[in-house]
Amino acid sequence: MMRSIFSVDNPVFKFISRIGDMFILSLLWLVTSIPVFTLGASTTALYYNTIKIVRGRDSSLVKNYFRAFKSNFKDSTIIFFIMFFGGAVVLSYLYYWAQSKEQIAFVMNALGLGVALMYFATLLFVFPVLAVFENKINDTLRTAFLMAIRHWKVSFVLVVCSFGISYVCYRIPIVAYIMLMIGSAILALIFSVQFVTVFRQYNPELAPDPEIEKPKEEKKKETHHVRRVRAGKVIK
Repeated sequence: MMRSIFSVDNPVFKFISRIGDMFILSLLWLVTSIPVFTLGASTTALYYNTIKIVRGRDSSLVKNYFRAFKSNFKDSTIIFFIMFFGGAVVLSYLYYWAQSKEQIAFVMNALGLGVALMYFATLLFVFPVLAVFENKINDTLRTAFLMAIRHWKVSFVLVVCSFGISYVCYRIPIVAYIMLMIGSAILALIFSVQFVTVFRQYNPELAPDPEIEKPKEEKKKETHHVRRVRAGKVIK
């Protein structure tokens, strides 16, 4: 009886252990995001781990985080700057037409809002896609965009949740503090459930998933033809 209570397989201990994992991941994400330009690499590494957790293949949390951070650093940083400047353009567009008194302003504002929503949905998808699939940068961006559009219900839920949590953090500072300490990993874990559901429609092997377990160094050894086939499967 006592042995079962203090067993590592006890649900209470598993829950406490998972909370500890979320704290570690959130701390790693926060520290590695401090330079700001590394935000893409840190977010990719975060999703790499949370997706593995969702799939029940998590191990060596810290080691996997820094391995994913390093192997995806170049692509994720380039994508981060592309999305950053793209977001700046979208915000400038929205600001301009919000101040405009022209009759067409209402139509342009509605159009801008639609573009902003598509942009934000793509932003939510792009780093999880980069964490899981091996593609060139332009293919990663296109894949994230097409997935966000095709699975618009998932995108809508994720966007609403993101804005809702951001608003609560803005109104209640203690919630923002909790999100920094542990919430970022928990939110990524919850989102990862949806991402894995979507990704499996493009690659059924993500159930047992031998592919995600391969280091990027091993993936690069594959032929160009194989990579093109995989990219085709993703964006269909």
